[in-house]
Amino acid sequence: MGRVWSDQDDARLAVHSERVDSIENLKNPIGRSQIEIVQLGRGRLSGELLHGRIEDVAFSRGQFSLSVRATGVFSPDKIVVGTLLACSGESRSLGDPVLPGDVLMHPPGAEHDRLYEGAARFAGVMCDPAAILDLFAAEQQVSDPEFWTKRRHFRFTDRRTGALGALLALLAGRLQHGGIPQGAAAEYWKRSVLDAFIGPVAMEPGAGRERTVASSTRIVHDVERYLQKNGNRAVHVSEICEKLKLKRRTLYRAFDEALGIGPIEFLRAKRLSMVHLRLRQASPDETGVLDVATELGFLEFGRFAQQYRALFGEYPRETLHRNARKKRPDRKTSSSPDDLARFA
Repeated sequence: MGRVWSDQDDARLAVHSERVDSIENLKNPIGRSQIEIVQLGRGRLSGELLHGRIEDVAFSRGQFSLSVRATGVFSPDKIVVGTLLACSGESRSLGDPVLPGDVLMHPPGAEHDRLYEGAARFAGVMCDPAAILDLFAAEQQVSDPEFWTKRRHFRFTDRRTGALGALLALLAGRLQHGGIPQGAAAEYWKRSVLDAFIGPVAMEPGAGRERTVASSTRIVHDVERYLQKNGNRAVHVSEICEKLKLKRRTLYRAFDEALGIGPIEFLRAKRLSMVHLRLRQASPDETGVLDVATELGFLEFGRFAQQYRALFGEYPRETLHRNARKKRPDRKTSSSPDDLARFA
């Protein structure tokens, strides 16, 4: 599995890989962020995640097999830069289309909002704002701290997504085998990782634009905040329209534009996803499926079980009992210094 870092482990160079078999694995896409995931595609989710760290820079590369929506804040004090490597369907962020090779910059505390309408591959890097300013110290526009305090969407037509993915895999292989010493070598590869993600910004700062929140996305966010405020209980569409003072047509249009599905379908998928996460984290000896389902507003147990199976490809009791299964160790990868030199 590689080396895993924790608050108690002060390792400055580390790597960890894991299989993805639930939306639970996708809650932590990079660093120690916690993102809310709602599964929209039907079936058993699969994929893999790779997390690496070179001193104070964290990077990740991942892939998953089904449509999902991801929301939340990556970090209150660090910048996160992400890129879409591939997606079998459309991908959107704050209502805007995201294409393979696009680079999205999330300043500290900024809200992440992403819809993947199919299987996808992604990569990201997290660092202190000062690290990016050091990288662009000689560039007048992008060395201004103000430039990096706004959400930005960069579109680079000649983006080398394949090379970026390969670089992260090679670095992970070397970190896994202790092939990058601390000091000058680590500093060099830390800069290389950052440059692989955002180096083109120095050449084309105008390729990025500030990201704004579309009205449809804002309405969806308001609905989700209302649900969270009310303990994520079952909420009828008419209640949402009443409390948020929305016309029903406006609500349906907003969900269709932002997520491509209606509010009823999404709210059901959201609650089912919450049940799934609860069951993934619970002990079969201490938790009952019926208790969790009832707590989250499902009163017809037979219907709930069928809806759950339709979305996740298994019955809720199967999810609960999968917790004890041990994950298989990932195969170790290796690479040589000559391989790394190709990306310098």
